[in-house]
Amino acid sequence: MQVSYVGMLPQEVAISPTIRVTLKADTKQLDELVVTAMGLKRSDKSLGYAASTVKSSDLNAAAPVSVMSGLTGKVAGLTISQSGGTGTSQKVILRGISSFLNNQPLYVVDGVPVLNEFSGRAELNNAVDYGSQAGDINPEDIESVTVLKGASASALYGSRAANGVIVITTKRGAQNQKLTVSYNGAFTASNVLRVPQTQEMFGQGWPLWDSAENGSWGPKLNGNITHEWGAEIDGVARTKPFSFVKNNVRNFYETGMEYTNDISISAGNKNSSFIMSYGNVSSDGILPGNNDMFKRNSFSFRGNTTFNKFSASFDVNYVRKDITQLSASQNGIYAELLQYPVDINYQDLKDYNNPYNDVNNYYTWYANNPYWMIGESGNKYQDDRVYGKVELDYDIIKGLKAIGRLGGDFTNSRESTWVPIMTPAAGSYREGDTSPEQGTYEEIRRYRGQIDFTALLDADFKLSEDFRLTGTAGMNYNQRDYSYIDAYQGNLNVPEWYNLQNGNDKPETSSYREQRRLVGVLGQFDLSFRDWLYWGVSARNDWSSTLPPDENSFFYWGTTASVIITDMVKSLQETTPISFLKLRGGWGQTGNDAPIYRTLSTYVPTSIGLGFGSVILPLGGVAGLTESNVLGNMGLKPEITTETEVGLDVRFFNNRLGLEASYYDRMTKDQIITANLPPETGFQQRTRNIGQIQNQGLELRLYGTPVQTKDFTWDSGVTFYKNKSNVKKLWNNPDGSETTRYDITSFYSVVYFSAIVGQPIGTFTVPNYVTVADGDHKGKIVVNSAGIPQIKAGTPDKIIGDSNPEFTMGFTNRLTYKNLSLNFVLDWRKGGVFYSNTARMMMWNGNAPNTTFNERQPFLVPNTVKEVSPGVYVENDIPVMTTAMYNYYNGTNSNKSFMEQAVLSRSFVKLREISLSYMMPKHWFAGTPISSLQVAMIGRNLLMFTPNDNRYVDPENSNYGLSLTSEAGEFSAAPGVRNLGGSIKIVF
Repeated sequence: MQVSYVGMLPQEVAISPTIRVTLKADTKQLDELVVTAMGLKRSDKSLGYAASTVKSSDLNAAAPVSVMSGLTGKVAGLTISQSGGTGTSQKVILRGISSFLNNQPLYVVDGVPVLNEFSGRAELNNAVDYGSQAGDINPEDIESVTVLKGASASALYGSRAANGVIVITTKRGAQNQKLTVSYNGAFTASNVLRVPQTQEMFGQGWPLWDSAENGSWGPKLNGNITHEWGAEIDGVARTKPFSFVKNNVRNFYETGMEYTNDISISAGNKNSSFIMSYGNVSSDGILPGNNDMFKRNSFSFRGNTTFNKFSASFDVNYVRKDITQLSASQNGIYAELLQYPVDINYQDLKDYNNPYNDVNNYYTWYANNPYWMIGESGNKYQDDRVYGKVELDYDIIKGLKAIGRLGGDFTNSRESTWVPIMTPAAGSYREGDTSPEQGTYEEIRRYRGQIDFTALLDADFKLSEDFRLTGTAGMNYNQRDYSYIDAYQGNLNVPEWYNLQNGNDKPETSSYREQRRLVGVLGQFDLSFRDWLYWGVSARNDWSSTLPPDENSFFYWGTTASVIITDMVKSLQETTPISFLKLRGGWGQTGNDAPIYRTLSTYVPTSIGLGFGSVILPLGGVAGLTESNVLGNMGLKPEITTETEVGLDVRFFNNRLGLEASYYDRMTKDQIITANLPPETGFQQRTRNIGQIQNQGLELRLYGTPVQTKDFTWDSGVTFYKNKSNVKKLWNNPDGSETTRYDITSFYSVVYFSAIVGQPIGTFTVPNYVTVADGDHKGKIVVNSAGIPQIKAGTPDKIIGDSNPEFTMGFTNRLTYKNLSLNFVLDWRKGGVFYSNTARMMMWNGNAPNTTFNERQPFLVPNTVKEVSPGVYVENDIPVMTTAMYNYYNGTNSNKSFMEQAVLSRSFVKLREISLSYMMPKHWFAGTPISSLQVAMIGRNLLMFTPNDNRYVDPENSNYGLSLTSEAGEFSAAPGVRNLGGSIKIVF
């Protein structure tokens, strides 16, 4: 008789009373097809590079709103950071930071690249995050996601794939499929994940008690004392106990609600199939009221048909988003929320129409009532997006297919921003406020579009019994367009009327348009021997419109090889626990062209500074343009990334245990930046190629099934990722010297985020203290006349860390007992630092726990001396006094090196997602239209653990969009949230 099992080779055995059978793993059967470059499918075992695939069931286990949320913690080498609540952008980095310009991967849906631009403003004073376009893709429409990490894997997609590729394959109808209807719904409640921890010892004052202060530098709290606070109205002021208010900021936030609904219909006949779906997301966030709303409605249709040698597919997707957000950053709601004494209860300020809480009499004139900001200011965003493709295939002869694929992606958006008039009345408590709001209103219309056409010949020929040749050759055309019209009214007349006509002057207007093209020819060829030895080569040449016309062509290529040891040496499976063993290696290059309009200088409207303002032409019918201060560069070259990768894939014990490992060494040269120029050149900056950045890393994935019985299965997986970054070179100066430092950004010109030769990219520095150079007090810090350490003049030279993690790990587990399944994902990041303006503000206003050192009694700064005469030092005896304590903790003013305290550890452990699902027995629905029904409890970001130095914020949060600056940290950004709820899935 024959004995067989899924994934095993069948075996003939003789019939006897007692039978003992050991089956061998069928590695060919277990080999899967993986969607790789240009939307083509290749054998997983043949790949000579790392390609990680996540299936729909794993992606959507906890009903994520975005694809990237569902991938977090599940792919080694993939780092995903969420900016805030639902709908905000998600930064994705593969294998470390390689570029000063762009480190985001390319997103490809069903073989066609789609746009992933950041929507919003990543500004210091008025940041708002409307998300990125990758968040438009409905996770329930997805069949699988494959992550192509290395240069040899992504080269065929051209310069946009220099940072890797996220290949998304959507669900499709099947031929001869009966009509099937499925519904997925989820509901979650959300609350704030982390609010800053405060001290509980001292109350309002600066440094003495003052009823109008916005900080906690006052006396010790004593609930027996009753203080007046805020304004007097008709001679009456409010009073309250001088007591700490527990959970003050946390209670400011509310419970958010999030709903998702998805319905799909699919069917097929002998030649054709289709699937169409509708999904919506509605989220009301954690801020009071309705000023942090996110709504997304998506429609899709995907159809396939075949006729003799022809086949065709048609995909169209429509997405509509409606978003309301409040501004973050320096003047945003979250910065204002932190400006309070710990003894004033925000719940007492909720009614901002109360005369004590309105703009005339709010208790402090240094900040605004956050409830008033929520109720009266805001940002609104709407967009309509259509993307999809048409693809025609023709089988020319057996093994040779022609493919033509035309894709498009088009978005029109509308954005409005309003700030109310806020001028305190004469005689009011806040009369003389130095920062009254005149009221502003702005409207922006944007268009983003992309057309992508690919023509390919795809071949698969068996040359002999031993050799097989597969290959792809063709061309790609890509055009991207962007334009906007912006109108700004900067001085409103009539309160609460937000219209461009509501002003003394005509609104300021501006418009912009850009267009870029990229044309490439490409080819990839793979030769296999007996299905255990594989060798491949790929190449592409691009012509880019953003490079100098005579030097706009660049070529790059790669090669890979892999060998299946267990197929080459058959006895390994019989004599060892090894079920499958593959070794692979590859070398490849990718290019990355320049940003648009960098080769020639551009012209901008003339602006003449007059000391009291500026005159901007056109004025009085006089037009005028001025050459911009950025000098073009006709010698600009593309960035080139070269990467070597080796790896293995080994499975043991009939595939019960597996290990995937990759090591890579990546070098990116000719980085494109805008560097400063000497003023005598007549320009401020010039775009130029600089330096080299190296990334070396190790990726591991260990997975298996520790327990498997008739009713119970435990599947587990661990990913490990470690990357080492090193800035090898920047640029040489005209005098022959080498530049060793490039400042990417800074905070208050105190904390710098930089590229320094010999250090990882994203290194943080702060000013160093003045220390004694030699003698008995060598190395000790010198204080000033107030007992505060003196700061060394010049460029900050104290390195305090970098933004890169030491390693990241992800832990996935699925425990199944009959129809009950428990899934959870843990995400661990170890190491790296980031700047937190939230932490700085907490220290500046006396709310941070570390500001209570020595209970704010006078103290001597340890390891310090004072200078009694030039070059003569004695032990310091000048205490930092209680009345000057706030100067000691003010890192932006008196004690700049103290800003190091605002650079926090980026380490965390998060319970990313958890779901407990139950698939109801099918016999319950016999005789009904229901085919299957599953219910689940779900949670996302339920728990977070951080080191003791970070008592303030979620380390992933930022308000700088997707740029490299976002790696530097957060500037009073929105907090993260946790979600807990349930879901239901029904198939009819």
